[in-house]
Amino acid sequence: MPEASQFLQMVAALIFIIVLANYLLKKLNRINQGNSKAIKIIERVPVSKNSSLCIVQVGSQYFLMSFSDQSSEVIKEFTQEEKEDIQQRLFQQSTAITQVSDTKKVSGNLKELLQQLKSKYNDSFNKD
Repeated sequence: MPEASQFLQMVAALIFIIVLANYLLKKLNRINQGNSKAIKIIERVPVSKNSSLCIVQVGSQYFLMSFSDQSSEVIKEFTQEEKEDIQQRLFQQSTAITQVSDTKKVSGNLKELLQQLKSKYNDSFNKD
């Protein structure tokens, strides 16, 4: 039985580390983007070690841009239809993230209930 509890502790520690790293990366991303309201990097995809493609929002316009150590270049300005498609995709992603968050809350409640049942079982086992 001690192996199972050690395994659960390792899994819980791993989950905690992943959640903490995710939280810290989001905070760092907000700090890196600054407080600019007019210019936002919507999405960034690395292409190589030193370059990436980004969807950048400048005011109400959206651009596909290439960034590297040597230069930054506008590749394309998105049309109104493409812009609406990007916004819809971002909305769907945020909805999916909310659903995952809700699932995590439910699983957290189930874990708590499981711990309570395990504690009651151990208490009753120790009384006998």
